[in-house]
Amino acid sequence: MSRADGSVGRDDRAVSDLVGFILVFALVVSVVAIISVTGLSTLESARDTEQTNNAERAFEVLSDNVDDVVERGAPSRATEISLDDATVRLGDPIQVEVRDPNASDPTFLENRTFKPRPVIYDAGGTQLVYVMGAVFRVERGGGVVLEPWHPVLERDRTFLPVVNTASATGSGQSVQASTVLVRALANSRRLKVANESGQFDNVWINVTSPRRDLWQDMLESHSELSCSATGPETVKCQLGYVPNRIYVVDYRLALDLET
Repeated sequence: MSRADGSVGRDDRAVSDLVGFILVFALVVSVVAIISVTGLSTLESARDTEQTNNAERAFEVLSDNVDDVVERGAPSRATEISLDDATVRLGDPIQVEVRDPNASDPTFLENRTFKPRPVIYDAGGTQLVYVMGAVFRVERGGGVVLEPWHPVLERDRTFLPVVNTASATGSGQSVQASTVLVRALANSRRLKVANESGQFDNVWINVTSPRRDLWQDMLESHSELSCSATGPETVKCQLGYVPNRIYVVDYRLALDLET
């Protein structure tokens, strides 16, 4: 209570201290709550981003390891991928077709069809895909080619490597664990086409895949190819020259997912 001379009594100071303490405490609690909610969300986002970036690097290593088997004759290579909340599986086969409808000898390039199975890392909103030597990153808003397929498109020597991946168990495989080991084992190498007469004058490379747009972007990056989408999952590309020599090699690999 205030005294007659206008000074503040002991009871008034106690009330003021209590109100001040309540206000400060409420402010601290509010700040902590805001930081906890926004900070936790930021930390989770940063963790997910780093996890996906680590998986990207692992898929680039996977591509290099498969190249060791395909190009350098290694009997097998294994790549470890950390998963946490993600999964790795062998996807449904895509279709890759190399053909020349004008070929006089149908046993050569009239129709060569291959069906490699992709390795897919699925983290919910983001997928990483290895197939045919290429690595894609796919998200809800689109995708990007991280590692392209590497054909040799030259008039004197056209070389089309087909990395024909299949399941080592003969069935679908899927792993959700802390880590997965993707093992690639060489099965066989088959020279599907070896021609040096220049007889193929209308060569097409056609791909049917759920990632059609990424395939089209990747193939169109080669100035020697003219591409167009012909269906919801198919892109067809015509070779813009008559090759003097053309080789189509079928590298058959078995993939095994191990925990």
